[in-house]
Amino acid sequence: MPLTSEVLTTPRRWPIRVATTVIATAIVMLVLATGAGGAWLVLRSAAHSAIDTTDRNRAVDVAESLSTRGPQAALALVSEPMSGVDLVRIVAPGNRLVAGQVTRGLENVPALAVPGAGEVVQREVTAPDGTELRVTAVGTDVGGVTFAVEVGTETERYDTVLMAGAILFLSFVPVVGLATAVFVYYAMGRVLRPVEAIRSRVAEISASGRGERVPVPEAEDEIARLARTMNAMLARLDATRTAQVAFVGDASHELRSPLSTLSTLLELSSTSGTPVDVETVDDLLLPEVERMRAMVEDLLVLAKNDERGVPLRREDVDLDDIVLSEAARLRGLGAPGSLEVSVSVEPARLVGDPDALLRVVRNLVDNARRHARGRVSLGLAVDRTDPAAPRAVITVDDDGEGVPPDQRDTVFDRFARLDADRARGTGGSGLGLAIVSEITRTHGGGVRVEDAPGGGARFVVELPVEVGIAVPDDLEGPVD
Repeated sequence: MPLTSEVLTTPRRWPIRVATTVIATAIVMLVLATGAGGAWLVLRSAAHSAIDTTDRNRAVDVAESLSTRGPQAALALVSEPMSGVDLVRIVAPGNRLVAGQVTRGLENVPALAVPGAGEVVQREVTAPDGTELRVTAVGTDVGGVTFAVEVGTETERYDTVLMAGAILFLSFVPVVGLATAVFVYYAMGRVLRPVEAIRSRVAEISASGRGERVPVPEAEDEIARLARTMNAMLARLDATRTAQVAFVGDASHELRSPLSTLSTLLELSSTSGTPVDVETVDDLLLPEVERMRAMVEDLLVLAKNDERGVPLRREDVDLDDIVLSEAARLRGLGAPGSLEVSVSVEPARLVGDPDALLRVVRNLVDNARRHARGRVSLGLAVDRTDPAAPRAVITVDDDGEGVPPDQRDTVFDRFARLDADRARGTGGSGLGLAIVSEITRTHGGGVRVEDAPGGGARFVVELPVEVGIAVPDDLEGPVD
């Protein structure tokens, strides 16, 4: 984004690099300024504490001389110059000045109240001319009379030195802030360089690009994880695009054959002037129309699932009734004795879409009928290995060629058919098992294919049986 004046005057629109630089610089300058102020306060407090200690020691010395050696010795001590001290005096009761020496301008500094013997009082006093002093008063008893020895030191010269140091320190804050801004701006540029590389690479990837990926930084950090996540997303998009292209191609191929048959017969009838006979309609036209109708319905189901998921109703479903009804339908499809159908069911009830579950069983049964040589077996049982999550298990077996192990994962893909089923006369559209997989998945279950005990293929559907849906006692036990 270009750094226009409008962008720079709107903080919420700042780029990450600019915002980080401004924030980091502001924090550093604030910390330095706060540190300078804090250091000044600490040093000022330490200086005043040192002044109080020195004044107290000198006041105690004078008080001891006054108490032990008498007024003359104390007066002599007071009259001597004391370096670093601006005020030394002896005060009698009633704040009456006895003796002392002061720096010019401090003559009228008010005396503190005379403390008790042995007591020490420390105050900050302001002289009439505005000078600030630290004054320490020590009380001492002389012949039953309590005198106060006061020692004071002006603090302005110390505060001035400390303030000059603080100002000098603060003068470097803008310099440090500028250095921080340059460093952070440069560092953020280095940090965000992989992000910019990813962005520019994504901008170059076209909608039809395949196999294109963004660069992954060598560092194991958040940006590298972002790049790997984007590459995984691009891989999924590639896979989706490939699947869509294959889906459209397979659908076009599957629909083209019946359409070609219908078109050829109708054109032949039109050009020859001969009406289509009933036998041709029954043997060719109606099967091709039925084939297209079933395929269009399957395509519509899969398209709806891709858009918003398979729409499901939620109601109680007796799976045993569905399995038994499909077994009866299968027996009625062929000539008597042409196909042996066996069924063994255990009562099982769950919450789901009855039409969708019927479609699952019907697609598996139709698939088994196409591949069976002479026998199809249907089964339904309830797996109660986990009492908290029982599962209904539907099995559909046939005695055909079976499904090779290397095709058992892809057999549920759309338009996936075994090589032996490529003939349109025997193979389905390749969508039935894909619909089975979609419906079982949306019901929280799964489907797999394995070898049947007697040879051939066994399709196994597992669906969760919701706890709390009871099966009547009179329905328990397998039904053949």
